[in-house]
Amino acid sequence: MENWTHDFNIGSMVRTANAFQAKRVHIVGPHKWNRKGALMTELYQHVENHPSITELVECWKLRIDGEIAAAQSQASAIALHMHENAKSGHGTGMNDAASLNEGRATECAPAGNSMDTSTACGAENGNRLSYLTQLAAIDQRIAELKAARVIALDIIPGAVPMETYRFPKRCLMLFGAEGPGLSEKALELADDVVYISQFGSVRSINAGAAAAVSMHAWIAQHAAPQS
Repeated sequence: MENWTHDFNIGSMVRTANAFQAKRVHIVGPHKWNRKGALMTELYQHVENHPSITELVECWKLRIDGEIAAAQSQASAIALHMHENAKSGHGTGMNDAASLNEGRATECAPAGNSMDTSTACGAENGNRLSYLTQLAAIDQRIAELKAARVIALDIIPGAVPMETYRFPKRCLMLFGAEGPGLSEKALELADDVVYISQFGSVRSINAGAAAAVSMHAWIAQHAAPQS
């Protein structure tokens, strides 16, 4: 929220963010706001304050970069562990069925061990499959993080309608104050500008309502409905 001046809208935004499980709410500008509209959700919803829109966007991008680095480090650790297991004979490292069958007889059971070879090899292949599953999940997470975008919500020339926009899994939504909308700097820092299509004689809705519509649009694309 950039320079929102209506206390009710800020509280409404915090309440909506909690309902749709946004990771954080960012307030750019004054720290003081009326918490009645939040219905006490501010007690367990992460709320951060920023002195400027530039600081907010830079902080968010650094957080994304940090998460990418952490995921890459985790993937490297798993790959190294798999490599060490293969070198020590604890993993087959083989792809074709014949090699796997040979591995059952020669690699999976240590000399002098009465362990059933099929059981031992099955456990090792299961470990390798677990590592590969973990790596695939990490790769997907890294891809999602690299696709993260800053999205400005405003009705300006060149903006795309929300109804046709595909929200990335990770994004930072920027909402401006009622009337002036987002600042030129906020629009400059945004990767995309999206607007909510409206068809009445009045082509504007309450800022808190606009935030709710936008967050629900993300939910509709990414969250599984609860039974």
